[in-house]
Order: sequence, then structure tokens, then C-alpha cells
Amino acid sequence: MAHIKYGKEGLELDITPVSRWYDDGSEEPCVEYEIGLYYKDTPLFSDEFAEKFVALKDAQAPYLSAFILNVLASGQPDNWIMLEPKVSVFMAPKNALGCACRGEMPGQTPFFMEIKLDQNILADKPYTEYSDTGLALKLEASREQWGQFARDLETEETDFED
Repeated sequence: MAHIKYGKEGLELDITPVSRWYDDGSEEPCVEYEIGLYYKDTPLFSDEFAEKFVALKDAQAPYLSAFILNVLASGQPDNWIMLEPKVSVFMAPKNALGCACRGEMPGQTPFFMEIKLDQNILADKPYTEYSDTGLALKLEASREQWGQFARDLETEETDFED
């Protein structure tokens, strides 16, 4: 399980790849991720409808770990990936990179990730009419922490028996 602590308050984001498969004729895999948010090991999402939310990477999208590592390497402010059913992930540096005046040490540049659930999470059927839930998780951590998170996630994404 890849997890990252958010701040010093005991909040933790958990993203776990739970399955991987190949669609007919595709060379790149599809991956099913579970996304959870916890406070001191207690789920913040009600298990009345789901303790974790499911997000699917299709054959056209990169692994989530590759997306994170690319954002960290490029340092560009406009990076997002869409996972199904309607989970968008946006990641960017908190401030413009390269400003030595802030006194940040290399590797400590803060990056934020925003995970927005555009799906209607309370619907009886998963693919009902589009509905923006307005639920967005915004997490901030250093470049170094995100890098470790991505490497942990990458290990799990590729650790499936084909």
C-alpha cells in the first residue's frame, strides 16, 4: 500500500492498486486503484457507501506513479490525469520552481495533489447521469515525500502476476 501523511495532523492518503489487466489488442495495462483517506487509521469516508473509492486507469493513461514522477521531474504547473469513473487527479508545485529566495532545500519543494471526485458517489448505479460531488482532496508534501510515494506505488502497480 502506498501512503503519504498529510501535514502533522495524522491525515493519510492511501492509494492501492488492486488489479491489473489488458484489454484485447492493447499493449498497456488497465489498473484499478482504491483511494482512501484516513485520520489516525480511521477511514474518513463513511463505509455506509464506501470506505475507499475506486479509480480505473485505462490502457491510454500512464500509471499513476509515472504521472507523479513526471510532474516532479518537469515541475510544470499544469498536470492532470482522468481516471474512471470520473476521478480527476491534478498535481503541481505549490509555488513557481527555481526561486532560491525562499531558501528551500533541493527535494523539499512542496507539491500539491488534488483528487476530485466528479462521480455521483451516492448514486444507486455507478454510471448514472453525470453529477459533480464537489468533493476534492488536496494534499501537500515535499518533492522527496511524493517521490517516495510514487516509488512505493510503482512497486505495487507492477507486482501483479500476468
